[in-house]
Amino acid sequence: MQPVTFLEALQYAHDKKIVLPDEFYSMDLKTRQMATTVSFLSSLEQVETVIKSLNRTLANGGTFNDFQKLIEESEIILPKHYLDNVFRTNIQNAYGHGRWIQQNRNKAKRPYLMYSAIDDSRVRPAHLVLNRIVLPIDHPFWLTHYPPVAFRCRCTVIALTEAQALKYGITPDDKLPEVAEALDWSSHPLQFGDLEALVDKKISASSLDKEYLLEQKEVIQAEWTASKKLTSLFAPMDDKTRDLFDTVANTVIPLDPSIRPSAIRTFLDYVQGNDTALSTYLNASTASLADDVLKRWLSADMAAIQAVASNTASTVVGTATIQQVAAYQVGQTVQFNAPLLMTDAAGDIVIQIQNAKGLGIDLEKLNAGQGVLIPFGLSFEVVSIETSQGKLIYTLKPLLN
Repeated sequence: MQPVTFLEALQYAHDKKIVLPDEFYSMDLKTRQMATTVSFLSSLEQVETVIKSLNRTLANGGTFNDFQKLIEESEIILPKHYLDNVFRTNIQNAYGHGRWIQQNRNKAKRPYLMYSAIDDSRVRPAHLVLNRIVLPIDHPFWLTHYPPVAFRCRCTVIALTEAQALKYGITPDDKLPEVAEALDWSSHPLQFGDLEALVDKKISASSLDKEYLLEQKEVIQAEWTASKKLTSLFAPMDDKTRDLFDTVANTVIPLDPSIRPSAIRTFLDYVQGNDTALSTYLNASTASLADDVLKRWLSADMAAIQAVASNTASTVVGTATIQQVAAYQVGQTVQFNAPLLMTDAAGDIVIQIQNAKGLGIDLEKLNAGQGVLIPFGLSFEVVSIETSQGKLIYTLKPLLN
């Protein structure tokens, strides 16, 4: 049945709309499933050249070296590690889609699926924990965890007969690991068409506990709502932002290929002072499950970038607005509900954070300028408020758990 998978993969790859990166990352997830792009390129013609070279390689059963040669012949310059990421991720996406269609056509004979991760030194822990999970093909788990589930994901899914599923052992719902899907990146085949109608259909036809399934549906809906809200909070990308996005992505992707594009967009909005919508949202109270999901995503995004570009300075200094510090008093505990950019820009009101080593993101390490971006959610004690050389200086000390 492999040719069926190949033909479906090839059709899927050819049918995807080619768009520029900023258009791609502003789409809602359902629309994004039928689009493709290549970061680092600002010309639609260049993006088309890369994607068509990829599709040609797929159609001919070629290798990465074949794909790289086609790109070199087109005189498009892209880093080898990035080309490798584009090649492997798109090939896996295409075959994942073809495999899903094939498995659904044959589900009367093989009604179960088993997640299969490659257990080697390169496997991500979040993927390895899913290895050997066996569930019915209609289980809502596959709505959010059908591979590939991240950039360069090598995982796959194997269709099983009922006898084979029983032999391996069907995974109980209460034993499923809590591994969130990176919906900002997601390419899952189930996300075509009317998702809610599809989920309702699967719930009504399932023999599993309906209350549990409805809870899972609420989680999925919250994640979709959160993903759409996230793109609406980003400031529009101009040429300067697009260039900086490419620079930061080119720096951070080799360090951690799993970092989401939205993490870089969030980071850039704060670096460039375009954070009004994001900060207003983060400072507002959490009103829904989708709000909770989105705030957790934003926190995880900042933590991922911080892990590869942590600041090493023991003290960081930045200007502040009177609104930020007006109510501060010595001995008070304060919390940052939104990321705070610490730069040495001139100003009469200054925040100085002591014991700051490893606390924030060093902009210079990401070729994004000077200063440190402090993530949100951290608590500080106000240790002093004093005036020096006409400046009002607030000194804070982190309260670490």
